[in-house]
Amino acid sequence: MIYYMYRVKRLLRNKTLFFWTILFPLGLATLFKFAFSSITEKTWGFDTIPVAVTTESGVAAEAMFVEFLEGMENDGAAFFSVTETDKDNAEKLLSEKEVTAVIVLGEETEVLIYENGLNATVVKTVVDNYLQSRDIFMEAAMTGRLAEVTESFADETETLAVREFEGASKDPMIQYFQALVAMASLYGAMYGLLNTGEMNQNQTVVAARRLAAPMKKLPTVLADVAAACTIQYLQFLLILAYYLLVLKVDFGRVNGWLFVAGALYSLFGVLIGYFFGCVLQKEKGIADSVMTGCIMFSCFLGGLMVGNMRMILETSAPIVNRINPATLIAESMHALCVIGDMGWFARCMISIVLWCILLIIVSVVALGYHQRKIGREGKKA
Repeated sequence: MIYYMYRVKRLLRNKTLFFWTILFPLGLATLFKFAFSSITEKTWGFDTIPVAVTTESGVAAEAMFVEFLEGMENDGAAFFSVTETDKDNAEKLLSEKEVTAVIVLGEETEVLIYENGLNATVVKTVVDNYLQSRDIFMEAAMTGRLAEVTESFADETETLAVREFEGASKDPMIQYFQALVAMASLYGAMYGLLNTGEMNQNQTVVAARRLAAPMKKLPTVLADVAAACTIQYLQFLLILAYYLLVLKVDFGRVNGWLFVAGALYSLFGVLIGYFFGCVLQKEKGIADSVMTGCIMFSCFLGGLMVGNMRMILETSAPIVNRINPATLIAESMHALCVIGDMGWFARCMISIVLWCILLIIVSVVALGYHQRKIGREGKKA
């Protein structure tokens, strides 16, 4: 226990690691929040949509159409706020952004918009569907098939119940924050690499003193891993708290499984550091560079730089999403917090556990190989 506390203090005193594992992810999350909040609100936010309805000169207004728009509701709230006015005033309202769209009724009904976006698309879709249905019924009335068409519509039309994921995030930019958590978790590899560097007597003076200490190697290694995982897990909790309490990021469902997953993410990151430290223990600088490059490439594939990268890979190379560390972390959070698919979440967790087992095996084998090699070189000397 005393040695465990010593390692915790030792790791916390490393200012470089503190910056990259805590300050950098928090700063990047803040930049993401400022950069994406306006995009999300503009493109994906939804309130009652203000529209203006006008008519071409000499064409009577369709009272049924206006009634149809005013009758649409979204969770008990009006879907559209309708303003009936003349064409000049309607265009003025549009130019001043008082309305999202202007619907000009006539022989060729038009929808005028100021800028593209979700609300403008909704208006255009609703108008197109109304006009198509109106034309079908008018043609049926002229051909005497109104009753037949009405019955056909009643048989084929399905009532769809819109069910939102209860408590889930509806922010499409949440994928970037999930990828950022993955990056912060994988940065725990820096603690694992530091621990391995201080286990090898040919790298640091601290390592030589530790090896001379009257302690068995296995308890020493376990204490090192426990200290690194403790710090990394606390950092995971800090980042999550910063997301939820400070940045007010809609992270979706936050339950006990997320905190269990966070512990596994922390262990995963630390073991990656041990892997690189044991396999490339001859040159610490090379191990550090290779490890950082691999982590950043993994985060790129996980969607940190390109948000839809995971979807692109799912259609072109799905195996990458099944084995990429950053993708597994990000998708496990997406499955748990947004989709609510515990099966998907479990598959991601199993993959991470298999990764951890593989990293442990390879690290032990590599460490044993290097120790035997050092022993042989010592005997020759």
